[in-house]
Amino acid sequence: MITATRNYLVFIRRCLGLALDGDWRYYAWIGALFVVCLFGLHAYAQQLAHGLVVTGMSDEVSWGVYIANFTFLVGVAAAAVMMVIPVYIYRNEELHDLVIFGELLAVAAIIMCLAFVTVDLGRPDRFWHLIPVIGQFNFPASLLSWDVIVLNGYLLLNVYICGYLLYCRYRGKKPAKWFYIPFVFIAIVWAVSIHTVTAFLYVGLGGRPFWNSAIVGPRFLASAFTAGPALIILALQVVRRVTASAQGGLDTQPHAGASSRPATLKDLDLLAAHLPELASVSTDIRVKILADATVVDAPAGEILLRQGTTDTNAYLIIQGRVVVKREEGGLSRITRTVGPGEQFGEISALNGTPRTATAFAEEPVRVLRLSAASLRELMHNKRMNEIIHSRMTERLMITDRGLLILRNIVQVSMLINVFLLLNEVFKEFYSGNLHVISSRYLFLGLEGHHALVPWIWTAIGLNLTAMVLLVLPLSRSLRWLNLACVLSIVGIWIEKGMGLVIPGFIPTPLGAVVEYTPTLNETLVCFGIWAMGLLLYTVFLRMAVPILQGRLSKANEGRPIASPIPEAPAFPTST
Repeated sequence: MITATRNYLVFIRRCLGLALDGDWRYYAWIGALFVVCLFGLHAYAQQLAHGLVVTGMSDEVSWGVYIANFTFLVGVAAAAVMMVIPVYIYRNEELHDLVIFGELLAVAAIIMCLAFVTVDLGRPDRFWHLIPVIGQFNFPASLLSWDVIVLNGYLLLNVYICGYLLYCRYRGKKPAKWFYIPFVFIAIVWAVSIHTVTAFLYVGLGGRPFWNSAIVGPRFLASAFTAGPALIILALQVVRRVTASAQGGLDTQPHAGASSRPATLKDLDLLAAHLPELASVSTDIRVKILADATVVDAPAGEILLRQGTTDTNAYLIIQGRVVVKREEGGLSRITRTVGPGEQFGEISALNGTPRTATAFAEEPVRVLRLSAASLRELMHNKRMNEIIHSRMTERLMITDRGLLILRNIVQVSMLINVFLLLNEVFKEFYSGNLHVISSRYLFLGLEGHHALVPWIWTAIGLNLTAMVLLVLPLSRSLRWLNLACVLSIVGIWIEKGMGLVIPGFIPTPLGAVVEYTPTLNETLVCFGIWAMGLLLYTVFLRMAVPILQGRLSKANEGRPIASPIPEAPAFPTST
């Protein structure tokens, strides 16, 4: 127990140290976010000192841009489930590692949600009343108490799942399915519940007929499953860009210092010191796989396999570390860093397909080179089969194909979102009852008041344009896909924010039309919270990416976190 605690504390310390380390771009970005956070904090201090009078809210319109952002971000957090389902239910390997990015975004989004709720409170010092057991929780009668449970519960679930998976990757251990898979499926249901409960907060207010519609819940989910994955698509491309480097560097020819020789049983014994599962392989199988196995000793920088080439060899590392880099779009990025007892090149060797990346020695290495036939023979052993298969997914691959899978989710969700919006508009205007007055104010203006009319028609225009782009084949190009994602995010933010929250209060139950406009102080607080969320997400990614790449692991605990990496060799221009 003491050793486990020590190991985990070392893991946390190294992650925190990595979060403070980066190049000038990283420092400039987090510095800019920190400055915006300070402006937001100053604005909130003004609100805390003078009260909600510094905002545009009033007795008539008691929810404003704070709750609008809260509603949008709950959807962003819930959308992480749209990456979890393909990976854990449909076994989609393209999104296997990317699901971590979605769950980390959910963590940042929920923290932002809680921050927006806090700043919306006139007396935040009384927040303790919402804490179960300690405060006057009023559960289960109050829907707000349900919201407190689902938001904090979803936050804990995602923190636990991400933390456990990243720690297992750091230690090079296979995650115990019984220890996290049940929580994954609970999180899937929980993700739907957080936005459904948020929708019920609106639907359950009988005095606000604009919100009294059974379709609000499905609309919330459809818009969430559009804007959330759209935001993840943009975030993944940023990650892919900043973790990439230009091609060039080492000579493309093999180094003269590399040598090879036939493998022996002694080499297998040395490998077994780092790969305990190998001890379960019988002597007969060991002798059989040694028939065509060789041991390669290579100096730092030596190319061991090259992207685009085809051969049937897989590699197991006996000593040293190997970096695997993938070239795409003129840039190269690390997908794996592997050490003693780990393998590389096994997927293309077993499938007989061209290499998807180039592997080179980060330091002097000794590797066992096996043919595909020998590797299959080795995988006849149950324990070796499990360990090799589990490590086949331990790579960071942000591929265009993975982004296009998320595009399909955004495409379908946007079609459903627009369809539900049209249903709602038809119900409001065709019925012609007295309750249409809030919708009339929103879409057409009322008694000379039309502050929200430009907002909602802008949102409709953006959503329709995004829908058309997503349906057309041209959105398979990342340039057009990015445009569709930006239009979707902005359009849905307006629709679920200004287009949903504010009209519910106008006109008041007494028939008065009191318009709402956010003040500068209110806007600065919002910018500050958004900057805080982006800062958190940036730090989360700064810690997670090196772990997923294998750059930060228990195996290299004794070396500096940001140890220099030899520049990758130039990749071939064609494959």
